[in-house]
Amino acid sequence: MKKALVIIDAQKGFINKLTNKIPSKIRVFIEKNKEDYDLIIFTKYINHKNSNFVKNLKWSGFMDKKETAIVDELKCFVNSKNLFIKDTYGSFVDNKLLNLLKRHKIGQVELAGIDTENCVLTFARDAFDRGMAVVVHKNLSASHSSLKLHNAALEIIKKNIGIVK
Repeated sequence: MKKALVIIDAQKGFINKLTNKIPSKIRVFIEKNKEDYDLIIFTKYINHKNSNFVKNLKWSGFMDKKETAIVDELKCFVNSKNLFIKDTYGSFVDNKLLNLLKRHKIGQVELAGIDTENCVLTFARDAFDRGMAVVVHKNLSASHSSLKLHNAALEIIKKNIGIVK
């Protein structure tokens, strides 16, 4: 089965005491395991004034490059062909990423990144709903809000979506 490693929203604005070890762990994992994957993909969240986050949640973060930039540890792996920009939790909204996965006949996605309870969980559900096997790397993912939310999302994934390893 063809596999893709998807690194979700490893961005400077999400790095804090709960997430600061994740980028270097992901880097080491990629360096060690890149040959095991048919694709390595990155997502990047960028907010804008017409987003649901602004309109419905009155939240205007992640409009500045200081927050939206990919973390330094992973920049060397990112290029224009493997980076997908989004303005919401889901990565399949505009179908560009989904089409890439289909074109490469990816049957399994392995996920890492930030935030487990939001964008990682949403990606996991979306991939599951589209027939892919899902694996979430718990030690390569985190919530910048709380460990409790990270663990809750992992439980949901384990029970309803795929494998947590």
